[in-house]
Amino acid sequence: ERRTMIAMYIDKYLLKPPTWAKAVTTENIGDAEIEQVVQETAGFSGRAISKLAIAWQAAAYGTEGAILTREAFFQTVQNHKASMSIKEDWLTKAQKRAAMLTADQ
Repeated sequence: ERRTMIAMYIDKYLLKPPTWAKAVTTENIGDAEIEQVVQETAGFSGRAISKLAIAWQAAAYGTEGAILTREAFFQTVQNHKASMSIKEDWLTKAQKRAAMLTADQ
C-alpha cells in the first residue's frame, strides 16, 4: 500500500504536477530507490507520505532546473523521519505533562 501511495505522490507532485507547477526531473531514482523508501517509511500515514512527496518537490525546486538527485531524495527522507521523531517526542512529553497537571493529588 505504501508503494502505491509513494508512486502516486511522485507522479502527482514531481512528474505530473498541476499545469501551474513545474515538473521535477529526477536523477538516478528508479525502482530500487523507491523500494528502499517504501521500507524506510514503514509506519508512515498517507498524510506523512504526501508531506514527504511535497518535501521532495521543495528540495527539487531549490535547485537550478528543479532536479531531484538520488542523494537529495534520500536526504529528504532522513530529514522527514527526524522531524517526525521530534514531533512524536514533543507530543509524548506534552501528554505526560498534561496528565501530571490534571491528575488528582
